[in-house]
Amino acid sequence: SMEGVIIAHNLTCAYPSIVTVHGEVLHNGEYHHPLQPGDLLLVDVGAETAMGWAADVTRTFPTTGKFSETQRDLYDLVLAAHDACIDKIRPNVEYRDLHLLAAEVIAQGLVDLGILRGQPADLVARDAHALFFPHGIGHLLGLDVHDMEDLGDLAGYQEGRERSDRFGLGFLRLDRPLQEGMLVTIEPGFYQVPAILNNPELRSKYQDVVNWDKLAQFSDVRGIRIEDDVLVTATGGEVLTAGLPTDSEAIEQLVNWE
Repeated sequence: SMEGVIIAHNLTCAYPSIVTVHGEVLHNGEYHHPLQPGDLLLVDVGAETAMGWAADVTRTFPTTGKFSETQRDLYDLVLAAHDACIDKIRPNVEYRDLHLLAAEVIAQGLVDLGILRGQPADLVARDAHALFFPHGIGHLLGLDVHDMEDLGDLAGYQEGRERSDRFGLGFLRLDRPLQEGMLVTIEPGFYQVPAILNNPELRSKYQDVVNWDKLAQFSDVRGIRIEDDVLVTATGGEVLTAGLPTDSEAIEQLVNWE
């Protein structure tokens, strides 16, 4: 139905839509998952204008129209990281610093929920947050959804900078200071990826900071992502996709709308 709205406005989809209850699988193009009560539906859909400009938007919806307590806790945590990053957008701010800000907000929230142990800054320095937020905070957006990435790091990385080999940070797609007129995505998330959480090496490395018993109480959350497109202006960030709400109560109202 979302693609139908795009087509009805004489637009096309900017990329193959991601509509899945398995949000822990990034860029999941499989659509055959039956919706079950209690599932979270991750929807990553964007339109492309006749001139070729692309949008890239993600929301996560409770299939029953109401988040469970554990789902709401983690959704609101992801939203806090999302909002904190957008609030800091302005010219000359390092995009990498936005990523690290999101990582620290997520680490703090996971400590508050009892999933992680320790000081948030120390956890981020150890990359413990990347167990649950393994990708970068976003990317450039323009005539391509991941704009200019065909050029590799030549476009996304400032001259003289190299991609990190750190867990999580190595997937940062953009490492430049923001400039007025840039369009970027902000898309923090929380994921329980079996290949990460069941990795013996990672479990050993982080055994002192992860409360696995507490994490098990959040088993109804496979993946949550909240993504908006933000234009860097002279004074801050303008959210071009603000027409679709992000607040958890507003998301519930959308699902229950008739």
